[in-house]
Amino acid sequence: MYQKTTFAILVALCFLGAQASNAVEEGPTFSTGDTWAFGQEIDLMEEVNSEIQELENTITQEIIESDNFTQIRNWTGLGLDSFELNNEAVLGFFYTGEIVDDFDNMIHMQTEQSLYSHTVVGTKFTSMLPPAGTHDLKIRAYCADEDWNDDTEECGEDGDAGQFELLDNNTGEPIVMEEVNTELSGGMHYIAKITQDTWWTQDTHELVKTQITVALGASADLTLRNVPNLTYEGESILTAISGPQFECDDGQTIAFEDANNGWEDCEDGSDEPRDDDGDGSTDQRFECDNGDTYPLDYVNDGEWHCENGEDEGEGGVSPCSDWEENEEEKEAICYETINVLYETAVVSMDAELSINLLFDFGDNPMNAMNLPLEENKYWEGELDRLTISGDLGGKIDIAKPEMSICPDLDCDQLPEMQELYSGITDALQELHDNETFSITVDRNDDGLPDVITEWNDMFPMYIPETWMDEVFQEIADQAFCDDQESAEEGEECDETAEEEYEKLNLRIENNRFAFGPYNLHDIEDFSPIPYAFETGEKESIQSSTGESYEGYQVFPTDRCSENNPDRNEDDCNEEDEEDDGRDDDEDNDDDNDDDDIIIIDDGQARSSHDDDEHGDEDHDEEDSEGPFDDSEIIWFHDAETGHPAYINMDMPNLREDGYTIEMEPISHTVAVEKVEDNADPENPEKTELIDFGTTEVTDEASDELPGFGILAAGASLLFVSRRFRN
Repeated sequence: MYQKTTFAILVALCFLGAQASNAVEEGPTFSTGDTWAFGQEIDLMEEVNSEIQELENTITQEIIESDNFTQIRNWTGLGLDSFELNNEAVLGFFYTGEIVDDFDNMIHMQTEQSLYSHTVVGTKFTSMLPPAGTHDLKIRAYCADEDWNDDTEECGEDGDAGQFELLDNNTGEPIVMEEVNTELSGGMHYIAKITQDTWWTQDTHELVKTQITVALGASADLTLRNVPNLTYEGESILTAISGPQFECDDGQTIAFEDANNGWEDCEDGSDEPRDDDGDGSTDQRFECDNGDTYPLDYVNDGEWHCENGEDEGEGGVSPCSDWEENEEEKEAICYETINVLYETAVVSMDAELSINLLFDFGDNPMNAMNLPLEENKYWEGELDRLTISGDLGGKIDIAKPEMSICPDLDCDQLPEMQELYSGITDALQELHDNETFSITVDRNDDGLPDVITEWNDMFPMYIPETWMDEVFQEIADQAFCDDQESAEEGEECDETAEEEYEKLNLRIENNRFAFGPYNLHDIEDFSPIPYAFETGEKESIQSSTGESYEGYQVFPTDRCSENNPDRNEDDCNEEDEEDDGRDDDEDNDDDNDDDDIIIIDDGQARSSHDDDEHGDEDHDEEDSEGPFDDSEIIWFHDAETGHPAYINMDMPNLREDGYTIEMEPISHTVAVEKVEDNADPENPEKTELIDFGTTEVTDEASDELPGFGILAAGASLLFVSRRFRN
C-alpha cells in the first residue's frame, strides 16, 4: 500500500514543477527571488464563433424576418424585434514558480498550477408583448374582399390569405403592445489550483519535505428577468396549443393521436389494445371525463363515444376552439381571456473544497532531482522516514432562490418546501435514533438533530460538519475489538489497532477533517520505501513560435529501467512473467496492487501494467471517448538549469481535429496578475459582462412556472390561423 502511495507522490513531485534551480555543471546554486512562469488563456468564444454566428442567423432569419412572424407582427404588433448575445467563455492555465527563501540551510520554493474556466452569459431579447394583467380578447379572423376566391370560396388561392386582429373586447380597440426586455444573465465558473511548497537541501538539492494543497472552487448563477408567462384558464398557452394528451398507465403522456394507431408509443404499451386473456376481447378501457368507460380500440376510431368526444381527442383546454362565423362578412370571431405575467428568477450557488498534505522525509531527504541533468540518467534511493499530515474540508452554499412565483418572494413559504424540510428533519431523527450507526447533524450543539424549517438551516453545508465526530467514533469502534467479545467469538484482537488509531489523530478543526502528523516509519512492520527516477535522451524541440529548446523528460521509474546500470536481467524477466500471470488472472489483481509502479511514457503517467491492459486496440477505442482520454502533458526540462522550459499538452479528443496547447516562458508578473484576477478558489465568480440594470424581483405570484415567451405566443396565433383556415 505504501509503495503505491509513495510512487503517486513522486509523480506529483515531478509534474507539479517542484524541480527548479539555477543549476549549472559545477552544481546547483539558488537565488532568493528567482521566478519563472508559463501560461496561456484561450478565448473559447472564438473557437465556437461559427456556431454562434449560425445561431444568430437562425434567430434572425427563422424568427425575426420569417414570413409567419412578419405576418403576426403586421396583424397584431406582437413580435421579437431584436436580441443581444453578449457572452464570454475563457479557459486559462498558468504555472508559476518562485524561490521564496533560503533559511536554515534549506531552499524554500513555491510553485502553483492554476486552471480556470469562466463562462459568462449576457443575453437580452427585446419583444413587443401585451402588458401584464388579465386581458379579455376578441380575436377577429377575416378575409379582405380583394383576397376572396369565389371559385374555391376560400381566402386566397390556397386558403392562406386570412388576416387577424387582436382586439380588447371591452374597448374594441387593438391591444396596445409594450416593449419588454427579457434578460438572461449569469455564469459558470470553475477554479482548480495546485500549490506546492518544497524545501530542498542547499548543498545537494535533495527534497526534505513538500506540502501540496489542491483547492477547487466553483460557482454558478442564473438570473431570468421579464420572462413572459401567458396562461389560459389556468394552463400555459403552450400546453393548450400542443393539443390533447393521452396518459399512459405509468404516467407517461403522448400525443392523443398516437393512441390506438397500431404502434406502442407508451413505454408500457398501454396505448394499444391487447388481449391478455386470449378470448379476443380488448382488456384496456378508456375513461371519459364523466366516468363512462369504453374499450381502448374505440379511441381515435372516428366516432364519438364519450359525451364530449374525449375519446377522439376533443374537449379539454384549447384557446379559440369556439368561433362565431359570419359567412356574409367573411369573418369569424373568438372571445377568450388570458393572463399575462412577467416572471423573474434568481438562483446561485458556490462550492469549495481543498486538500492539504504535508510529507516530511526527515533526516534522509529524497533525491528527486539529480542535478545536473544528463542523458539517460538513472538514480534511486529509499525512504526510511516518512511523516504525513493533512486536512480536508469544504462547503456547498446554495442561495435560496428568489422567484416571482414564491409568496412574498420567500420560497420557504411554499408548501412543497415545508414538506421537504419536514422530510429532512425526520430523516435526521432516524439517523440519530439508529443504534447501529448513529449520526446527528447538530449545528447548535444541543446534542439533538437539527430541526430544518428554512433554507438557511441547510446551507451553507460544510464537509465535514460537527456530526463527523460521531463518524470518527464509529470508525474507532469498528477498528477495535473488545478482548472478551473476541475471545467468545474466536477472533484475534489487534492489540496495536487502537494505538495506531490514536497516533493517526483524526479530528475536526474549523469544520475541516484533519489527521496527523503520523509517522509511517514507526509502524512495527514498516520497511524502507524504494524510489527511482530517470531522464530520457537529450531532445531538441522547436515550438510554433520558432524558439528552440534542448532538454529532457524527467520521470519516476523502477529498478528494471534499461537505464539502470545495476539492472538484474533475471529478476526483471521474472517480474515480467509474474505480471503477465497476474494480468491473466483477474481474481489476483487486487492482491498484487502493491507491485504496480507508476512510470512515464513520453510524459504521460501510467501503470507498468498498462501495456497489457490497454494493448488491445478495441479497448483503446472504448476508453478514448472522454475529452481528456489519451491526452499527454510533457514537461520539458532545460538541460543546464533543470527549469521546466517548455510545456506541451496534446489533447486529441478535445475536439474532432484534436487540440494542442504549448506553453513557453512568459512574464512572471503577467502570470501572477492573470491568476489573481481569474483563479481564486474561494471567490471563483468573475464579473458579468453586461449590466441590464437593477430590475427588482416583483412579488406578483402565479401558479405557473416561468413561461415560454414570444415564440409560443407567436405559435399560438399560427395555431389559431390554421384552425380558422380549416
